[in-house]
Amino acid sequence: MGSEALLYGYTAVCVSMLIFNLLYYFSLNRRDRRMGRVSKRLQTQVDRQLARLRWGGAVERRHLLYLERKLSRVANLTAFERMMTQRREADGEAASELLEYERQIQPVILHLAVVYRRKEDIQAAYFAWFLARHQTNRHMELDGVQDILVDYMNQDSLYCRVNAFQALCRMGSPRRVADAVTVLDRNGKFFHSKLLTDSLLSFTGGKRALAALLLERFDSFSTQTRLSILNYIRFHSGDYRGWVLPLMNDPEEDKELRLSAIRYFGRYVYPPAKPALLAFAADRDPLRWEYAAVSVSALAIYDGTDVTEALTGAVCSSNWYVRSNAAVSLTARGLDGGLSAAAEGGDQYAREMMRYQLQLRQARKEGAAV
Repeated sequence: MGSEALLYGYTAVCVSMLIFNLLYYFSLNRRDRRMGRVSKRLQTQVDRQLARLRWGGAVERRHLLYLERKLSRVANLTAFERMMTQRREADGEAASELLEYERQIQPVILHLAVVYRRKEDIQAAYFAWFLARHQTNRHMELDGVQDILVDYMNQDSLYCRVNAFQALCRMGSPRRVADAVTVLDRNGKFFHSKLLTDSLLSFTGGKRALAALLLERFDSFSTQTRLSILNYIRFHSGDYRGWVLPLMNDPEEDKELRLSAIRYFGRYVYPPAKPALLAFAADRDPLRWEYAAVSVSALAIYDGTDVTEALTGAVCSSNWYVRSNAAVSLTARGLDGGLSAAAEGGDQYAREMMRYQLQLRQARKEGAAV
């Protein structure tokens, strides 16, 4: 009797799951049909306005009011986004007309930015994503949409903040992007350091102006934000060597910031930084191995017998990462003989690293041959 009840119960669960899946399928199908109908109506409206632009006219006022009313619902905004994406992909020859259309509906975008700021986080996040995909690269200093996007940095939703910040990096001015970073840092609503750095690197406006503004406010930021900005500077330009050097040499500074500064000088040669890099590489304190490991990597692009000696000595380090990076740097400098000399000196660590580098090189050759 018990086994029969279990079988009936299992059957009931399977039937219930089947019914749920069927209902969900019909619901999605119905929603897609509705979105298709909405997209067609929107396309008809947009086509009429594009025809006016083609003949030298302007977008009608009633069309702007129509968009303000329709796109205030996220389902209609989704349909509009899909339709605009399809138009952009299909109508390459009309790209200039589409850009002009997007420029002339900016009052609608400003209205929607205010509307979606008051909506729930997921809808505000979608609107910010829509802006990141469809806003033109304007970068104007006075722009109400940008001001509202900066205010989006106060939203609790991580997705909303990320999407709004990426939208600003695509169409915002340097000052508004710097303001957004300031708001994020001040409110403690920071997102991952790499994500912030990557977003800053995607900025399409004046990169030098943005860097200047961020460095101007650098000391007021938290350590996390400062690290993201320093990494952005490192990937952006080598014009800040004089500014980065004191940061690297300051023993009171945060370790991760100093390591990022060392990596900066491993990307851009700066002779005044060389003595400090050599000192880091020669440091055998096991508690400071990260400084040595990063420094021997940075020294790969510097010339001089003192550099060769420092790298050859670092191959004998007791720390695996230090001697591995040193071996890689020697190889990059075309000084495999330095590895051989270290190996012939009878040092166990050097012999192990030499063997590892040879095996790694052989594996790469075999992989390339395949």
